[in-house]
Amino acid sequence: MNSRQDKQTDKERAGRLTASAELSTLNEKYYRDLASAKVEGRPVVWLTSLAPIEIVYAFDSIPFFPENYAALCSSRKVASELCQAAESRGYSQDLCAYARCMFGSIFEKRGAFGDQGPPSPDVLLATEGACTTHIKWWEALQRHFKCPLVIIDVAYTVDSESLAAHHKAYLAAQLREMTLLMEKHTGRKLDMAKLREVISLADRASLLWDEIDDLRKAVPTPVSQIDVFTCLFPLVTLRGMPEAVDFYEELRDEVKERVNKGIGFVPDERFRLIWDLFPIYHNMKLLNYFAEFGAAFVTDLYGNAFSGRLNPSDPFGSLAERYLSFFNRSASWGKAEMYKKRVRDYSVDGIVFHSNRSCRFCTAYQREVGHILKEELGLPSLMFEADMVDPRGFDAVDVKDRIQSFIEMLEARKYPKIEKTR
Repeated sequence: MNSRQDKQTDKERAGRLTASAELSTLNEKYYRDLASAKVEGRPVVWLTSLAPIEIVYAFDSIPFFPENYAALCSSRKVASELCQAAESRGYSQDLCAYARCMFGSIFEKRGAFGDQGPPSPDVLLATEGACTTHIKWWEALQRHFKCPLVIIDVAYTVDSESLAAHHKAYLAAQLREMTLLMEKHTGRKLDMAKLREVISLADRASLLWDEIDDLRKAVPTPVSQIDVFTCLFPLVTLRGMPEAVDFYEELRDEVKERVNKGIGFVPDERFRLIWDLFPIYHNMKLLNYFAEFGAAFVTDLYGNAFSGRLNPSDPFGSLAERYLSFFNRSASWGKAEMYKKRVRDYSVDGIVFHSNRSCRFCTAYQREVGHILKEELGLPSLMFEADMVDPRGFDAVDVKDRIQSFIEMLEARKYPKIEKTR
């Protein structure tokens, strides 16, 4: 199969959103605030994904996600050395690359920007709600930094669509207890009015993100998958802040304008795909390789993992429901049901599974889900192995060969050649 790259320049093909340029400003401001937090007397809280950042902001503290920082290190091409630094101190290469990269940064006193890395934590905050590695990782951080560690216990729910009332009540009680520990460790009292304000802003940002996601149903789809992944930064790190709402209002308006004008990320869109699951931060451009063949990613679940509606009149109850509704808490059949709906709603032709070596916990279901989608919908799939952060062992040539074979399969299925009869 011949690449169509000669027909379109990168600029013409990529169709990146202009609003995404605002991200550099938001990133710079966030990291400046993080760097100056100690001087300004603001507590620095290192937290796991799916820990309640809204409560951290309500305490006027600065949140820091080591997982996000490892992704940044990977995109800036320093993750490999940092992972090796952690391995040289006894951490297995089988450990999550987020963790290895972060430990390497700590040990080497090296950061993503050529600096000494992020400021040390005043409080460590972890939840059992997302990952089996988190608790042991945060315990290791606690031993290193010798600071308070708060662990939020979360009941595991197989079906996130039908949460039991007692699961929600239990987590809401855990969050209330967490605020008491935060008061103790930060020396600050929780301001409920401030918490409600933060939750209202977080809800607004989530609503805007959901609107953007819904606009991706348009043909051609208006947003690239790279834009989706990069534009997650405010929803993850600034959720509950007014600048996140401002950013997503601008982004939503631009995406809506594109839909109204029929402007797509891939001008001659021929195939519509799902991406599952993690980005490949050290090679994000791989996503654009699909576009050379007229293929666009139109939906994913990862991008929606950080949104979720909240109710400022019931702060702890709505936070509990939101954090229990994480899609990855569903069993394989539950994930398949989510994807079946998206296949229909987004007019999907195929699904691409990134089998992430770093996170078998989150990708073990992929083969079963792919089988269900094939059996019930006839949906073709592609699976390849890589690591979200650590570039070692990634063979881009082999992966691109497999992508081309996958596109050929889609071509034969969607645009079959009709034999001419005499």
